[in-house]
Parts: sequence; structure tokens; C-alpha cells
Amino acid sequence: MLWRSNLVALTYDSDHEEAPYPANPNGSALDIAGICNPAGNVLGLMPHPEDHIFVWQHPRWRRGEKGMLGLRLFEQGIRHA
Repeated sequence: MLWRSNLVALTYDSDHEEAPYPANPNGSALDIAGICNPAGNVLGLMPHPEDHIFVWQHPRWRRGEKGMLGLRLFEQGIRHA
């Protein structure tokens, strides 16, 4: 239904099959990582990249790993809207 209706916006893998971890980190059906509404102006995304906008939000920030990687996705979306 999602594929036929052109509502799949992003996938973990391109073969429309369920890839094992780590290629599909959350085990989503058919490797779907993001869907949109029919108008294409609403995006539902998994995983949630906004979780790591700030360094201290990263689960391993005390080990030196940083956030900010997901913010670029939203900044680019606004620039291209």
C-alpha cells in the first residue's frame, strides 16, 4: 500500500526486503525509514535524528561522541521548502 501510493520517502536499503541489523537498525517492515502524506509536505521519520541536536543528548556524549548530525537534515529541508 505505501509503495503503491508513493508514500515511502526514505528507506534503509533499496531492495524492498527486510535487511538485518545494522543495515536496518530498528527492524522496520520493508526497510522503510520515512513516510510522507499524499501531498508530500509531511514527513514521518525513523530513527529520530533530532535526538542528537545537542552534544549532551547523545547517549555516549561523556565518551566524546557528539550530536548535531541530525540537525542538518532539518536545516536542508527548510532551505529547500
